[in-house]
Amino acid sequence: MKKVLISAPYMISEFNKIKHNFDEYDVIIPQVNEKLSETELLNYIEDVEGVICGDDEFTKMVIDKSKKLKVIVKWGTGIDSIDKEYAELKDIKVMNTPGAFTVPVSETTIGLILSFTRVINENNILMKSNEWSKPKGFTLSELTIGIIGLGKIGSKVAEYLKHFNAKIIYYDMDKKNNNIAIYKKLDTLLEKSDIISLHCDLNTTSKHILNEISFNKMKKFPYIINTARGGLINQVDLINALNNNQISGAGLDVFENEPNIDCELLNMDNVIMLSHNSNNSPKFWNKVHNNSIKMLKENI
Repeated sequence: MKKVLISAPYMISEFNKIKHNFDEYDVIIPQVNEKLSETELLNYIEDVEGVICGDDEFTKMVIDKSKKLKVIVKWGTGIDSIDKEYAELKDIKVMNTPGAFTVPVSETTIGLILSFTRVINENNILMKSNEWSKPKGFTLSELTIGIIGLGKIGSKVAEYLKHFNAKIIYYDMDKKNNNIAIYKKLDTLLEKSDIISLHCDLNTTSKHILNEISFNKMKKFPYIINTARGGLINQVDLINALNNNQISGAGLDVFENEPNIDCELLNMDNVIMLSHNSNNSPKFWNKVHNNSIKMLKENI
């Protein structure tokens, strides 16, 4: 029987309902705490022919040890943890599902934005402290929202925001033809935005795109929203910016070292934290389950 490794936590959690798809395979399901490290993968990969993974560390060392591997299927979209170029050099296909979670991630982004602008999070904290006060918020029509990365999710967020009559500006490596958001250089976006929402891939050009230098350029004390990748923000610099009141708050679904979160963030009332969970949706999970299984079977 062909041996396959399933290390995607979301698929593992629902494996009982899809296990009939793997009757003809020898399936390895390891214990996964968010993702497998390089060291952990080395324990499983040697005679595996196909993988459905999460954000596992598929490094050169892992790929070199995989003597039979034909395909790495990423459950979802982001493949920044996979050395795709090296894998393909070794005739190993790297596949994913682009746009898999555009709708749920975009809706989570809007939810985080509204939690800040309509002071939902702040008012909730006050009420639970037995303080009956009325913090002041804003409507989105009063604000400029800067989107960094106008791909599928960034575009969907802009589409949703248009219905709130927000002023929407964006920065992307490539200018996009659209009638919703206005292109600005990155420095201009940082200076003009009341809210900054990240929606770009994580790569060598975008890693720590928000850092100490970036925060120093922000003139309007914006809220920062990140539902993309934790590595887009230098987390130490983010904490310093929060402590120095350079930004008003942060809504974070992703972090640099998941699932290990800096304790200082946990104690900040102006930070909303989610557990890399913005993709949650039975409808879209099922689509990715089915698509991932299909890609695996077609390539081993």
